[in-house]
Amino acid sequence: MRGLSINAVLVLGLLVAASTVSACKKGKETVNASEKRKPAPPSGTMSLQGMYSYMADAGIFEDCATRERWPVAQEGDNASLERAYGEAKIAPGSPLLVTIEGGLDSRPRVDRRGKETTLIVQRFVRTWPRETCGSMGPVTLEDTRWALLELNGKTIRVDVNDKAPYLELNSKKASAYGFGGCNRFFGTYQTSGQSLTLGAMGATRMACPEGMDQEQELFTVLGAVTRYEVHGSKLMLFADKKLLARFEASAPVE
Repeated sequence: MRGLSINAVLVLGLLVAASTVSACKKGKETVNASEKRKPAPPSGTMSLQGMYSYMADAGIFEDCATRERWPVAQEGDNASLERAYGEAKIAPGSPLLVTIEGGLDSRPRVDRRGKETTLIVQRFVRTWPRETCGSMGPVTLEDTRWALLELNGKTIRVDVNDKAPYLELNSKKASAYGFGGCNRFFGTYQTSGQSLTLGAMGATRMACPEGMDQEQELFTVLGAVTRYEVHGSKLMLFADKKLLARFEASAPVE
């Protein structure tokens, strides 16, 4: 270094600094390129219910509401969906009714020839064995008779000679009424967007040998409802994020 002039030392220092900056920039570009190769998340999340089938390492989802079909991406919470399908013990390729939360995005086709709209499962919710989307088509919260299927996670079973519990919301009168399994009940309701609240219910005072505990549980659940979701012919009632009850549309109300 003694033989070098001050100017030579300065030039050498600048060359070393430039080389370091260039190396850092290339490293950063490599990281950015790697990040760009990762699949982008879907633009929005939807709660969906539909028929899911799986065969030859490929899943297909048919939406109950629109009847559109989409391939399911091998990412997100798809592993939980595939595992639940296997646990249902149905023939490979057979459709299974499922509820999921997810979104749609563009992904490469299996044959790598361009891209296609694909369903990305962000959260698997549950399966509904031995059930289908139904043949009634889209229904609405109001002015539909909703037959009770499940209450606090317990399936409702009705004997042949018994009447199934049901709920109706009359939009013209803003009144809620139905049958609890023994007694008829009636009250009011309010809804805005996906929110739903039911007022205190009055009821007849019949005494029945069976079903009274279930009926009282239904009344308690109705009083705790804060929101709802309609998927195809199914109605789900929630207290915030907790699923309280599930109904199926049985008939439109005149």
